[in-house]
Amino acid sequence: MRKLRALIGMPVLCGSRRIGRVIQPQLTEDLTQLKGIWISAGLGGTRFVPCEALEMIGTVAVLTDDRGHRGRMKARPLLLRAVSTDGRRIGAITGAEIDEVSFAVNALELSAGLWEDLLMGRARVTRYSVNAESGEVIIDPAADEREENAYEGRIDEGADRGHADRRLGGDDLRRHELADGAQVEPEGQADRQLDLRSRG
Repeated sequence: MRKLRALIGMPVLCGSRRIGRVIQPQLTEDLTQLKGIWISAGLGGTRFVPCEALEMIGTVAVLTDDRGHRGRMKARPLLLRAVSTDGRRIGAITGAEIDEVSFAVNALELSAGLWEDLLMGRARVTRYSVNAESGEVIIDPAADEREENAYEGRIDEGADRGHADRRLGGDDLRRHELADGAQVEPEGQADRQLDLRSRG
């Protein structure tokens, strides 16, 4: 999957020749498919390449078999009001994730506000519909999935988050050994003498 905003600035290749850079992707009216891309082609002006002419969205470039047609760009960055099924405003759609080969929209990106985004991350919306008259995106809040925030879930997990086999302290014990009820080896005579020397 690829974030829609990540396409902006990517070079566009047609027949192994670079013809410009992506300046704005455009989705279909129902937000289920990539409609095409607007590119800046230098002296060739602003051009629109429809989805049917796109071959693939690669990691470093967009491949197409058509140079598209010249025209005034109509697409704008994705920013639509999002409401719940009961008509309550819940935020704004600020982006989308698309499949690199089929160009289908896999999820929309829902922002509930600056502070909510920082604390909870933006939500992935996979079930939605678009009101053709108002342009609002209608979402069932129960279907949202939150993106993991960079700091989310770290408070209670300790220093070895993501390292289930990490060694703990000077006892050289593993977490799973303590969880299985393994006992710490009793302090021996050599350990007592070492403690006395360090205090002395």
